[in-house]
Amino acid sequence: MELWEQIDLCWRVPEPADAFAEWLADRSTMTHDHLVGVAEVGRDETGALVARASAPAGLALAAALDRIGAPTVGVAVTLTLPLLEIALLADAGALLLGRAGVEDVLVDDAGAVVLVDHPPGSTRERGPGVVTGAEALVLAVRAVWDRVDPREPSRDAIDQACTLARRDGGAALLALDRMVRATAPPRPVRWEPPPMTFTFALDAGAAAPTAPESVVGRLLAAVRALLRTGLPVGSHRIGLRGLITAGVVVTGVVVAGLWGVG
Repeated sequence: MELWEQIDLCWRVPEPADAFAEWLADRSTMTHDHLVGVAEVGRDETGALVARASAPAGLALAAALDRIGAPTVGVAVTLTLPLLEIALLADAGALLLGRAGVEDVLVDDAGAVVLVDHPPGSTRERGPGVVTGAEALVLAVRAVWDRVDPREPSRDAIDQACTLARRDGGAALLALDRMVRATAPPRPVRWEPPPMTFTFALDAGAAAPTAPESVVGRLLAAVRALLRTGLPVGSHRIGLRGLITAGVVVTGVVVAGLWGVG
């Protein structure tokens, strides 16, 4: 996958798996702004069950943080609270998470985080760095706070809380969520996403386009300048729109007067 593209993943289950069916049923009945959804479900030519993901375009978390730079505490809160919210829901049994890695946490062009977890039994759920969904979320939280200025007093405490939350879950995960909320109010993520594939721009070293040197070109340039700045009258410039409006009014008055006299 390129650094920045629309997410269009297809999860395939070669053999029937109850865990995949449970995940699919759970994810199909809920929507969450920070969790990948299911767009379509079907079967391929071999009869294997296939589900297509629905997620916005985004950068992997590490690449997004490289572009953002060192986040402020408020930005770190904005990026990590949704991840902890999902982890708490999963810990309470309110939703089912598949497996994921830190690179499966994306940041979209609006600065929102999205988890693209892999359902159990699918061909994409194994690989280096792939752990349970809840563990991946805690690792992503730590990855964000690792980029915060080391002089921030809350950073070390949050790092220790991440270690406990990853190991114990439950009350430790809730304590991590409360600690993050207490550090600072959330702040918007301000960053410049990479340009899309068909975005064109002038070369920085290229010369600006020059006006044509022909008579017609100079005449057109003069007309455009006149339309933009107006007609010079003494030390002032009067817009052509005002002159045209005044001319129409005067003509109307004259015609009405002649009509009345006749």
